[in-house]
Amino acid sequence: MTESTEQLLGRIEQFIPQSTPPPSDLITGSVAELVRWWEERSPGEFKPTLLDTASASDFDKGVQRADQAIDSGTTLLVLNSSVGEQTLMARAIVGLLTRKDAFAVSFHSPGTSDQQAMQSMAAIRDLMRQHVELRGTPAELAQLDPEVDHTTGLLLAASARRTPVITGTISHLAAALIGNRLSIASSNWWRHGATSPDLGVSHAVERVGIAAGLPLGLSDSYGMGSRISESILSFALEVNRLKPI
Repeated sequence: MTESTEQLLGRIEQFIPQSTPPPSDLITGSVAELVRWWEERSPGEFKPTLLDTASASDFDKGVQRADQAIDSGTTLLVLNSSVGEQTLMARAIVGLLTRKDAFAVSFHSPGTSDQQAMQSMAAIRDLMRQHVELRGTPAELAQLDPEVDHTTGLLLAASARRTPVITGTISHLAAALIGNRLSIASSNWWRHGATSPDLGVSHAVERVGIAAGLPLGLSDSYGMGSRISESILSFALEVNRLKPI
């Protein structure tokens, strides 16, 4: 961990939720929970920014990217991936940090053959065995996957700047697991976009302790749930502003 990273972590403060009135009676269930999550963290103007992490580079670039977006006025970072194909390394990181086996962090879309499923699980298992010694050094674990490393910097920088983030993919959650290991307080600023049949997603959000997202049951790898959450949140906030006094 570099000195600059230590300074970044030192700027992440204990989360104290804003006191907010209850949402409109028209807003209920998981949408009401989403509105409360937002208003407890940023009761000001709603200015989301979508960030594609598919062409990510490294931790420092992730920090810079978050800072640039926040300096430009954004109040919510929404993460997705235009490529959609998540690396097996990201799943291996999730397995190592949730202490689950390869089967428990694998996900196979319809049409995947048994042979393909077994090959991917075997690859995840081998990656976990190869890097198990890095479980205690999460910053080094992040560097095994550029997108995870980049997103870790982005998430931690957002927390240091007290800016909420909605994650969308298993790679984002691998980064969230690492960020949470580096700073427990950081995860108070994050939530996932949508629930998923992907057990790797479920195990990760449970271990980090963030909201699993809207109950949509999405199995996509593009982070579509984060964009749906942002759209629904925008509409719900507008409805909330129109509620009678």
